Amino acid sequence: MSDASAAGPLRRLVATAIDFVVVPVVSIGVMLVSGAMESAEAYAGYQPILRPILLGIAGYLLVNGWLLYRHGQTLGKRIMGLAIVHHSDGSKASLGRLVGVRALFFPLLYLPIGFAAIGAWALLPVVDNASILLRSRRCLHDLAAGTRVVRTRR
Repeated sequence: MSDASAAGPLRRLVATAIDFVVVPVVSIGVMLVSGAMESAEAYAGYQPILRPILLGIAGYLLVNGWLLYRHGQTLGKRIMGLAIVHHSDGSKASLGRLVGVRALFFPLLYLPIGFAAIGAWALLPVVDNASILLRSRRCLHDLAAGTRVVRTRR
């Protein structure tokens, strides 16, 4: 894949939008099935935050884990004909880079929704995704993981 061209901003935006919708729906399903979201009373008092976070990660991996492992793609990237590769040589990116570094940025997309009151921190997802407009076509999470997103089909 070393000769593949960088993915354009519109394709990446659409892929992100697909993941932005699908992953939370599956994650909420996982939370409902597991009992983490049993009733409104559970949220009236102390609700341990770790359990929903871990179940959200489980939802992300249910949707994207196999695709990331086998093809270097999330569901949105697969639909849009994109793949994540190692920046230096275009080879398949390791699962550690894909999940251990890049995926850490995905929850940041939701910060403006839930934590808009925390100020500048909520701008991080905007800055991360806006950096795709730079010549390198790499977001901050691409830079952190040493990856880039390329087109897999024309």
